[in-house]
Amino acid sequence: MAEGSIYRFDWSQVNLRGGVRTVFVIVGVAVVLILFGALGITVGLAALFVMIADQPGSLRSRLLAVLSFTVVGSLLAFAGAWAGTAHALIAGLLMAVIVYLATVAAALGKSIAVRGLLLAIWAVLALSLSGSVDRPVELSLAFLIGGLLAGVVVWAYGLVRPTEESGEGRPPPISTLIDELATPHGRFAVIRGLSAGLATYVGILLFPDFPIWAVIAVLVILQEQREATIQIGLLRTAGTVLGVIVASATLLAIGGSYPLVVAAFLTSGFAMMALQKVNYAVFTLFLTAMLVFALHVTGDDALAGGVARLLATLVGVGIAFVAILLTTRSRIAS
Repeated sequence: MAEGSIYRFDWSQVNLRGGVRTVFVIVGVAVVLILFGALGITVGLAALFVMIADQPGSLRSRLLAVLSFTVVGSLLAFAGAWAGTAHALIAGLLMAVIVYLATVAAALGKSIAVRGLLLAIWAVLALSLSGSVDRPVELSLAFLIGGLLAGVVVWAYGLVRPTEESGEGRPPPISTLIDELATPHGRFAVIRGLSAGLATYVGILLFPDFPIWAVIAVLVILQEQREATIQIGLLRTAGTVLGVIVASATLLAIGGSYPLVVAAFLTSGFAMMALQKVNYAVFTLFLTAMLVFALHVTGDDALAGGVARLLATLVGVGIAFVAILLTTRSRIAS
């Protein structure tokens, strides 16, 4: 992702194919939602998350990773959906533990870090989807089905194009994690987990319909380095503000015409992925605009939804900024 400044653009990173693929995915998701509802979307999300979490290696190691990811994701689906119907404090504590464990586990390597972040994001999504399903077990089974379907795809593709392990030695997982608890990274994991838990709690209280954005902001923005955290936080805030403004102005200009709004929605999705690595603020701009257009298409108050996303993002940014100051101070003190 091109970071640094809202004025800095890396046009060599334009990905038109990615934009086109995103439009097809959006259309496919819409069809699944119409035909099967929220549980159908969960099956699709599970398959997508598993495919993203799949990393190079031997077919056996990949299938074991897919299976473990699917099982854990299914359990998190149940826990997240249950927490979404319980007290906000319970949901906050659950999210704090999940994000803490995912952050500490990142010490085991990049692939583990990617899977941990995906599982943390999925737990937040499950919490947000709790109002769309009748029972948490249904969401859990839907994720399990989607993960197993993706596992079949990984298995079939692995038979056609097998890959082997790199041969590099891996640290013992348990001893590595225990050693990591006392390191600066371990202390950062505590701060990140508590921050995500607080964002979940505040998000549910202030934005009960969709508290995900405050938590996602913390997960994306909060880094171990103060400079990186502030940099990403400012870019995400700028992009969100511009996205709400651009989408609102567009809706006023086209007069709420349904075909034009759908076209604007798909155009935003295309631009979001095509320009993802050009500039992070631009990526966030089109992501926000797409969400505002989606609210209008579904008959919700688009402007109110856009403002709610902006406020939730600001809450997440504020929590992340305070957290990194505490993290920096703890490192200096140590």
